[in-house]
Amino acid sequence: FPFLPENPSASTTEGVCRIRRKERKIKMFGARFLAGLAIVCAIGSASAKGLYEKDSLVEKLNELNFKTFIKKQDSMNHVKLIEFYKDDCANCKSFEKEYNDLAKQFKGIIKVTAVDCNSQKKICDEYSVKEFPTLKVIPPGGFGVQDYAGERTAKAIYPWVLKFHQHFVEKVTSEDLDAFLNKNAGKYKALLFTDKGKTPLIWRGLSVDLHNKMTLGVVQKEEKGVCSRYKVTKFPTILVVKPGQKKPIKFEEKVEYQELFEFLNRYQETFAMEQPGADEELAAKKPWLSESVPELTKLSAEDICYGTENVCVIVAATPTAEGKLDKGVYDEIAAAKSKFNPGNGKYQFMWLNTDREKAFVSATGLEAATTTILALRTGKRTRFAKSEAAFSEKALSEFLQRLPVGDVQYKPLKDGPPALEEIAAPEEKKK
Repeated sequence: FPFLPENPSASTTEGVCRIRRKERKIKMFGARFLAGLAIVCAIGSASAKGLYEKDSLVEKLNELNFKTFIKKQDSMNHVKLIEFYKDDCANCKSFEKEYNDLAKQFKGIIKVTAVDCNSQKKICDEYSVKEFPTLKVIPPGGFGVQDYAGERTAKAIYPWVLKFHQHFVEKVTSEDLDAFLNKNAGKYKALLFTDKGKTPLIWRGLSVDLHNKMTLGVVQKEEKGVCSRYKVTKFPTILVVKPGQKKPIKFEEKVEYQELFEFLNRYQETFAMEQPGADEELAAKKPWLSESVPELTKLSAEDICYGTENVCVIVAATPTAEGKLDKGVYDEIAAAKSKFNPGNGKYQFMWLNTDREKAFVSATGLEAATTTILALRTGKRTRFAKSEAAFSEKALSEFLQRLPVGDVQYKPLKDGPPALEEIAAPEEKKK
């Protein structure tokens, strides 16, 4: 206070003290105000985060993919669970953990989805949604929406949803084993040997995904004749079998849905042939048939991409020093495959080595140093569509959502599928 006299009076000194006391109060108030403001900002930031973001198994639906999801031919045997919610709804936020838990329990078996009614009002109005969260089930066939009216807990919702689940697992006994094997005799079947009274949900779910492709049976521990025939002493045991087979093929991996599906799908797609024992030989000659994300090469192209009518989803990337796909990119493709292609062959997922496949890069206008997503369709007319977004899990998901509704621009390849470089066959490499 430079304006004060050098020898202030008592009254002046008292005034100065009062001013300083007020100054301290103002500073304390300012500090508390700023701290409170920081808390408010943090809360606001947290509340701005949407529900079911990265790492959630819940699939978010929108106007772009909703109708396709409901009526998709390859999912008509599935139960579809839909939550209608709002990001700013307190009850919805409280329910998020329960719904995420449900998605984990139903992974690969029940389609667990969500619609944000703040951004997708048209869909919510169409389904007459007035309260949040609202849960609805669309049973197999895609008709007759069912409303849930119970407690909003995973424990309560789980059995209600399972009431709508249908499966195609056949019970196999000693008396009907031969009939089971000889039905479509040239095709493989899968047997689950179990000591559980009920057929496990994972096996029931696989029977839906593989319906009309591979027949699944269940054998109880008490069926001594069947267990003895296949020398089964441990439970659970999973075998791929067919008539005339020298030795059944045993599933040796951890019992998880995606691993099991890929194992069984390998035999229904590729090894349904008449020669017993040809499966092991073919697996050695064509390892790409059992890989989750195989490389697109001259050897693998006809088996997976060029020789099919399905859409081939290709991620073109620079390989690692070992000539492999970067693990992070591989994991993101595998996650998309699990989400968008869990039980059918609609999409074939592959990766392309841009360092080696120069002709493919040139024909499709790729940038060799950039990881790019594209879809390739062969058949009467060869054409491709390319994502303009930088590669990420989100970009791949959005591209896959746009494919079935025609929201991508295909360009023709007049000379047919691009040429691929000659490489050595697996058995030649070993020599």
